[in-house]
Amino acid sequence: MTRVVEASGKNVVEATARALAKFGIASEQAKIEVIEHGRKGFLGLFGGAPARVAVSQRVSARAEAEEIVARMLRLMRLSFQLHATEERNTLIIDIETAGSDGLLIGKGGNTLSALEYVANRMLQRGSKKSPKIILDVSGYKRRRGDFLKSKALSLAEQVKAAKKQVTTEPMDAADRSIIHAVLKSDPAVETRSVGQGSVKSIVVAPAKGGSKDGSKGRNRGGQRRRRRQPTRK
Repeated sequence: MTRVVEASGKNVVEATARALAKFGIASEQAKIEVIEHGRKGFLGLFGGAPARVAVSQRVSARAEAEEIVARMLRLMRLSFQLHATEERNTLIIDIETAGSDGLLIGKGGNTLSALEYVANRMLQRGSKKSPKIILDVSGYKRRRGDFLKSKALSLAEQVKAAKKQVTTEPMDAADRSIIHAVLKSDPAVETRSVGQGSVKSIVVAPAKGGSKDGSKGRNRGGQRRRRRQPTRK
C-alpha cells in the first residue's frame, strides 16, 4: 500500500521538507513528485503561487492494518498493545488492554465484531486485494472457539440421546460457522440456521434421509416433501 501526502511551501525544497516531516522519514525513503514549482508574484506581492509537492511512502499491509486498529483504539481513549501475526492472506491482531477487555469485546463479542468490520473496510479502501483482518482481545476468540466446539459436541450427544432436535440461542455468523463445521462430519445429526438478519439460531436435529446437506427429500424452498398417500378408490 502507498501513503501519499501533499505539502506546499515558498519553494520546492520547503514544500518537500514539510511533506517529509509529516511522514517522519528521510528523502531517500520516499518518492517525491513536484506538482507545482511555484512562482514569485509581481514585485513579490501579486500573482504568486506556492510550490506544491506530493510525497509517497509505500508501507506493508500489516503496518497499515496496525495503524488503522491503533487509530480506532486511541479514539476510544484506551491504553493498549497490539500483537500481529500473519497467516496466508489473513492478519490476526490480538489486542491487550489495561483493564478494558470487556468493554472492547462487548456482549457476545458484538463490539469486537463491529470494530473488525470497520477495520477491514478501511484497509480495503487502499486495495481490494488487502488481507483480511481478524481482531482478538487477549485470546478471547480462541477461548470462545474452544467453548463453541465443546458446546456443539454436547448438543449432538443430546440430540442423539433424545432423538429430537434442539435450538441454540441466537448467534452471529462467526459463531454459527463453528457449530456447523464441528457437526458437519457427524452423520447422525444435521444443522441449519433459522431466523432473520445476521444473528440467527441453529437447529441441531437427527439426520434424515442419509443426506448431510439436507438436499435429499427437500424442495427448493428447503421444506421436506411429504409423501403422497395412495389414492383410495
